Amino acid sequence: GKQNLVFSYAPNPVSTGNMASDGNKGLVYSASLDNNGMKYVVRIQAETKGGTLFNADGKLAVKGADEVVFYITADTDYKPNFDPDFKDPKTYVGVNPEETTRQWMNNAVSQGYTALFSQHYNDYAALFDRVKLNLNPAIKGRNLPTPQRLKNYRAGQPDYYLEELYFQFGRYLLISSSRPGNMPANLQGIWHNNVDGPWRVDYHNNINIQMNYWPACSTNLNECMLPLVDFIRTLVKPGEKTAKSYFGARGWTASISGNIFGFTTPLESQDMSWNFNPMAGPWLATHIWEYYDYTRDLTFLKETGYELIKSSADFAVDYLWHKPDGTYTAAPSTSPEHGPIDQGATFVHAVVREILLDAIEASKVLGVDKKERKQWEHVLANLVPYKIGRYGQLMEWSVDIDDPKDEHRHVNHLFGLHPGHTVSPVTTPELAKAAKVVLVHRGDGATGWSMGWKLNQWARL
Repeated sequence: GKQNLVFSYAPNPVSTGNMASDGNKGLVYSASLDNNGMKYVVRIQAETKGGTLFNADGKLAVKGADEVVFYITADTDYKPNFDPDFKDPKTYVGVNPEETTRQWMNNAVSQGYTALFSQHYNDYAALFDRVKLNLNPAIKGRNLPTPQRLKNYRAGQPDYYLEELYFQFGRYLLISSSRPGNMPANLQGIWHNNVDGPWRVDYHNNINIQMNYWPACSTNLNECMLPLVDFIRTLVKPGEKTAKSYFGARGWTASISGNIFGFTTPLESQDMSWNFNPMAGPWLATHIWEYYDYTRDLTFLKETGYELIKSSADFAVDYLWHKPDGTYTAAPSTSPEHGPIDQGATFVHAVVREILLDAIEASKVLGVDKKERKQWEHVLANLVPYKIGRYGQLMEWSVDIDDPKDEHRHVNHLFGLHPGHTVSPVTTPELAKAAKVVLVHRGDGATGWSMGWKLNQWARL
């Protein structure tokens, strides 16, 4: 039946803005954030079949219509900057959202709902349909509603189709939240229902943003990785300042938490046991090599990727302590969000191994930097090795203080098992056995992301 609808846009409590009519059929809300002055604009326009449309006092009202299509466009004045001028307050400004949202609105309305939906479907399906997953397709009962599937699954009933759905749901989320030319998926993807949220809806660089992109290339969504590459590029120049001023090192790095305005330093905190993670930058840089490794895009590696990897490897080398006995160790270092300050946390060494291996291989592929490669190979060969502790576990710190009753959510010291490649049941069976002891000690129960990490580590074993 016919419906009566009223639509209005609630002002953001952390911004100052103005609502106005946008022609006879639309509204436009123009505002700027109180914190940093970033401008944003939201437009809505209604197209009706039948009935009456009223537009007054910041509200659209539709009465007695057979159909209403609402078109919404939104944008900010933000523009990523790969070479920011830190003295210029407008260094991340470069878009006029009044103009972009108006152009998009005019284009959308002129095409209409059917054409827009067709464009969306073709764009989305071109990515989504690249990968099919069929687990035991002969099993019947594939038409149950998902809530019933979840109920059955929790009761211990196997449901292979639910696992197929879950796999594809992850791909759907990444396709929907990470596309070229936009920001990468943050802690909430892009979906958030409040002005502020857990961890400020930011980019956590000590596993969370990295985890978002584990299913990118491995499920044939290479394009979805490009926003992460661009985000990393925005961190390099400010990350060089952090590397030099905090650690006296070459290259660049980032810390536990980042944002789209080049924030790369440790957070302000008296407790550095969770906050101190200078290897967050090299961890991010390993994704650059991963993108090349899947795509084998030599132009990308030569023009964009290699310098990011090389400068990150240089930072890792300079960060290490060259001990009198000739070995290299990470001092000071931590196992992120867990445990004491150490003079050789396993996690840090594992990340260093990974970025050095990537830099060595990248330099060989391009046939460049033989001198630097020789240094990377020297450091790699003399890095303090993985150690197995008194419980048969892969040690988390340089001293054997692991607690077998510890069920902490972070399993940082298994980085070499996953997402790294320096611990394997094929190449290092004793270390793999020690990693399994850690997983048994930590148990399966944890937060969702932690269980996801453990699942991948079990799969590697």
